[in-house]
Amino acid sequence: MKLKLMFLILIVQYTNGCKNTYKGVDQMYYKNQIDEARRLKEKEALVVKVPEKVATTQYLTYEEKEEFAKALKIPVEELENEKLYGKIKDWFGVPYLWGGTTKRGVDCSAFVQHVYEVVYDKELPRTSQQQFDANLDVAFKSQGILKNGDLIFFRLRHKEKVISHVGIYLQNGMFLGSNSPRGVEIANLKDAYWQDKYVSSARALLK
Repeated sequence: MKLKLMFLILIVQYTNGCKNTYKGVDQMYYKNQIDEARRLKEKEALVVKVPEKVATTQYLTYEEKEEFAKALKIPVEELENEKLYGKIKDWFGVPYLWGGTTKRGVDCSAFVQHVYEVVYDKELPRTSQQQFDANLDVAFKSQGILKNGDLIFFRLRHKEKVISHVGIYLQNGMFLGSNSPRGVEIANLKDAYWQDKYVSSARALLK
């Protein structure tokens, strides 16, 4: 009888020991799973996501988009009006020449006139003053509402009342123009020089 009792006690102890062992194994397994999930999450947080390349279009290669976006100080995917850049990319570096109308030399109004013709299929008068006068009905002063394609007018000499310079607004405070002495370029409208000469703008594309 005593022998049977001792045998039963041993069986119970063994069973409890196995349960505790399994319980310990289960706890260790779940702890390891939680630790592994935490490590993966921390690893994912350290990974730098590389932006997807914007596909090449009929107007610009991806590399050209990068160059223009850099000039405008904007992300590549925010570049607007690729047709414009595609049409004028060969003009950059053309020298400024008063009265000039070709790639050997071009003045501000002739360049703007050319861009409007090839990009927007729209005819503008020849001089900056004429372009200003022709768009008085769509003129505005505020630079805060400028949009891609708007004309920007300047008076380079304060003593003169005539409009003597014109450019085309792009994005992010930048505009396109044939500016003396550098020629065709993208310039910053926010620069003190241009702010001092600024007169008004016009949304000629509405006409």
